[in-house]
Amino acid sequence: MTGTQSGHGQHTTDAGSPQTVVNIPPLTVPHPLLRSLPPMTHLPAELLDLLNQAYFLHILASDPSRVLPPGKSLLSALSQPDVRQQRDDESTTLQEKVEEMIHKAFWDEALGTLSSTEPSTQLPRLKLLFKDLHAALLPVLPAEHTVLAILSEPLPPTSSPLLTTANYFREVLIALRERCAPARDAYIDSLSTSLTDPPSDIPGLAKLVIETTRSLLKLAEVMKDDLSQFVLGTMGEVQLASAIADQARTQECALVLDLWKQKTIHEDIAAWLANLSQPYALIVSPPSRKWVLRLMQALGATDPVACPLPTKPLVPEDTVPPPAPNTLPPPFFFSTPELFYIQNVLQAIVIAAVLRTLLPASASPPSDFMYRVWTLLLASVNEENHAEDARLVNLADELIRASSLTDADPDAVKLRAAVARTVRTSDPVFLLLQRRLLSALAERLVRTPVPVSRKDVPTEMRTGRREGLPNTREEKETETEVLEVKGFGDPALIEAMRDVLGRLRGTVLWIESIWRDVFEP
Repeated sequence: MTGTQSGHGQHTTDAGSPQTVVNIPPLTVPHPLLRSLPPMTHLPAELLDLLNQAYFLHILASDPSRVLPPGKSLLSALSQPDVRQQRDDESTTLQEKVEEMIHKAFWDEALGTLSSTEPSTQLPRLKLLFKDLHAALLPVLPAEHTVLAILSEPLPPTSSPLLTTANYFREVLIALRERCAPARDAYIDSLSTSLTDPPSDIPGLAKLVIETTRSLLKLAEVMKDDLSQFVLGTMGEVQLASAIADQARTQECALVLDLWKQKTIHEDIAAWLANLSQPYALIVSPPSRKWVLRLMQALGATDPVACPLPTKPLVPEDTVPPPAPNTLPPPFFFSTPELFYIQNVLQAIVIAAVLRTLLPASASPPSDFMYRVWTLLLASVNEENHAEDARLVNLADELIRASSLTDADPDAVKLRAAVARTVRTSDPVFLLLQRRLLSALAERLVRTPVPVSRKDVPTEMRTGRREGLPNTREEKETETEVLEVKGFGDPALIEAMRDVLGRLRGTVLWIESIWRDVFEP
């Protein structure tokens, strides 16, 4: 349920501050923000549109690989094809005819010059074409881009300047494909194909260079029209990531405050923190990080984490379903889908460790045993609707194979029963290992340094705080530390814990960068 898409992220909050820095294209992936809404809930189309846009920004800032095709830059996700086309029945003006004649004369003269067999005749004309291309590409490439440097330098000494130019054009097309809207890919690919096997004769090669130059100039103009804001094309990936993260935080904060109101948010957080229990309540942490311990407690619950929108039921009260038992406060709203996924991954890691304890002491499992088990469990997490019985059968099969048993062995029957029993979240072994894992993660997370202020992204939050904001995606991606937990020493589980710790730290830093003041006592 994604609602109507508008393609523009225009939203003015109650305070009157516009929420536009980056133009947001229509959402290209469904989102699970509304998973916990009661049945028969109807939301305004405008609200659905705002939620879609804010969630798209959230994903683009925190995990862009989920929405970016392979080989695409952040800019491509913010570019939209300009669909303005000249009407078929629109008459061509006299001025346009004159301009067309002048352009044709210009290109005919350039083609004649480049068709010369003398490189000394070709080089001055190529220098002028390179200058025109450099000026056309400046608005769509960062100033330090290699392509711009190449076009601003004289051609190196060569016996075939035209062939060198064709090779340069291939590099230009690669750079433009990374940054253009996906709708332009096919056109760029066709230009690249024409350069793959250039003609061997000089007139044919000159014609190819002229045609490609004209196409590149037109493409640069089209890409400028595609960009939501002219300045975006000159940004590098780091600058663009900062701009996206900045707007994502601002828009999330504004929407949450508009939907819940600040007083309700503080009350919900206070009530939620009051339910902190052991063993997490015994972990030493700064008061401002108490919420992290409470979050880990929520992730260890059997009920899925949820953060439902505040809605008014239109049905009799006795038919309204009870509230979700594991509800998170409003600041977690946009991060709840990621936290729900993390919750399932944590359960899968614990199940893998539990299954390892079921192997007989005399068994010598294959070296890939835990990797195979973890692959099955992770596939189960990533599937929306997986068959529970089939998963148990597959896991039991792996244990029987690792124990060198056959289905006919009585011990194999016992092993299958043990698998069905111990993977339950109420099993004592499961609870023991889960407590170890979550406590270790909680202790590590509360020691995570408070995000360092960044001078390049000053943001005034709706809650009144003005501060620099961290790039939590970069910090998550560079996280390489290893977590040592008793019972989770297998390399496959160590890698899984490192990944989930990185995800948790990224989510914690993201939430903290927006809502740090509301969590402070």
